[in-house]
Amino acid sequence: MDQLTERNEQEKSVENKDKGTDWFFGNIRDAAQFLTGCWMFLMLTIFPLYFGNKYHEIGGYKFSFFSGTSTLILFPAAVLAVVVLLGKMMKRDCGEWRKEISLADIGVLLYMGASVISFVLSDFRTDAWEGVSGWNMGLRTQLLMGASYFLISRFFPWRNGEEKRGTGLAGKLILYVFFAGSGITFILGILNRFGVDPLGMYKGISSSYQILFLSTIGQATWYSSYVCTVFAIGLCIFFAAKSNKIRIASGLYCVLGFMTLVTQNSDSAFASLALLFTGLFVAACGSPDKMERFLETAILGAASFKAIGFLQWGFSDRALELGRLSVMFSRGWLSWLLLLFFSICLIVLLQFEEKKGKAAVEKEWGKWKKKLRLICIIGVLSAAVLALLLIIGNTAGIWEKWFGITFHNQYLLFDNKWGSDRGFTWKAAAGMFAEMTPLRKLFGAGPDCFKAYSYSIPEYADLLYQYWKPNILTNAHNEFLNLLICIGIVGLLAFLAMLGMGVWRFFKAWEKKSEGTESTWLSAFVLAGMLSILAYAGHNFFCYQQVCCTPFLFIVMGLAESAVRINERKHS
Repeated sequence: MDQLTERNEQEKSVENKDKGTDWFFGNIRDAAQFLTGCWMFLMLTIFPLYFGNKYHEIGGYKFSFFSGTSTLILFPAAVLAVVVLLGKMMKRDCGEWRKEISLADIGVLLYMGASVISFVLSDFRTDAWEGVSGWNMGLRTQLLMGASYFLISRFFPWRNGEEKRGTGLAGKLILYVFFAGSGITFILGILNRFGVDPLGMYKGISSSYQILFLSTIGQATWYSSYVCTVFAIGLCIFFAAKSNKIRIASGLYCVLGFMTLVTQNSDSAFASLALLFTGLFVAACGSPDKMERFLETAILGAASFKAIGFLQWGFSDRALELGRLSVMFSRGWLSWLLLLFFSICLIVLLQFEEKKGKAAVEKEWGKWKKKLRLICIIGVLSAAVLALLLIIGNTAGIWEKWFGITFHNQYLLFDNKWGSDRGFTWKAAAGMFAEMTPLRKLFGAGPDCFKAYSYSIPEYADLLYQYWKPNILTNAHNEFLNLLICIGIVGLLAFLAMLGMGVWRFFKAWEKKSEGTESTWLSAFVLAGMLSILAYAGHNFFCYQQVCCTPFLFIVMGLAESAVRINERKHS
């Protein structure tokens, strides 16, 4: 009897100890979750609207905000997260918690690891740590972005019932204020293109420079980078929502997004939109209902473009003159053609469902799903190859020699001036890479060290100075080429792996989702993770990493990964 009593007391002691441990780590987790939520609130709502001396050194002010909030909030949250991880490791064997590492996690870790190695081997340690002044994308920022991904993916406060320790009010608040912050940013961008300046941002700036800056982000390319990266969230909520109220609200947000994209005056945004809609079409091939949603989204986009065109006609005395591609999509025939094409497709699909019966169409849809996706991918790749052949043949004079045709179009003649002088920049960057030592080709000059490295070589320093004087070239204006110089072949492959693994992870999760068992928010964010990566990659093929855009890529990926993990726990 005494032995039985002693055993019960030992079991109670162990149970009480476990409860105490759970209580301790649970509170640490809550604290990490609270700090992560605070940081997201500031970044998603305040950061886009924050500025200092109007457009003067706006990139520096943005980085100060990012760096300050990350140091004060994100770093302590990361320390608490490590404590939570140690607690998990104490309760489970290594093999069990390693199973929680996803493809997206591995991709981010590979990219962070490659950046660290490049920094260690760099001859420009200060530059590699801090980055170029104005956007500061050195190792410090890279590590903060990586930390934000892991914190958001593990500690975002979703609704009660979707995560044990979730705080519904906090999660909803963060999402709602994101739409408020980004929506106001979009509205300001649209107003600026009609000469309306409610914040007085253009005071003291020559009117000739107004086309180069807008909203509270700054440069047009920075602004379009930001819009393209975050716009996918609203688009996916409109696409996935079941509630009419949510669809109307997200639809209005999408209208603002489309309107500001067609007026921001950066051609890079249209490459981004092309990839975004390609990804959305592939996702929509899963069922006829999703294809209806895709066509509705495309119609909304074309109608928004045309609405801006009418406003430009109506307020022609105030509307700023935009580039050829923006005008083609807004005031030109292309938006009419897109609107007509997608409307016809939707009518045909609805009539086909009415004639055959919805149940019969859904049953037969599986035969068409793979074919539609294959046709889409082949079509996009064929268009890309055709454009490349046209550029190469036209630049080399092949088409003139064979057919007597020469294209003087700014897009088809690859000379130094091609793509706002990207032709010269890309050729110079390729030349620099070719002359790098084998070690530097593998690991680069250091994160965000394009400027430091290029101007350390007398030959290229003189070449760049003569072409760009009195300005200084700070990057290759192509993120992938820039990464090749900065973190080498290993770093570029790691970055591409991060993007590719993220797309695959989120696409497969979207395919496996169980209809009716997951919320609109979860479903939308899984898809937004894939589309945001595609949109970012398409845009930054002609742009570069900067603090106004790249941190949001990691934020959206973190949200998508968090949503996938919740779905996996529910289904298991």
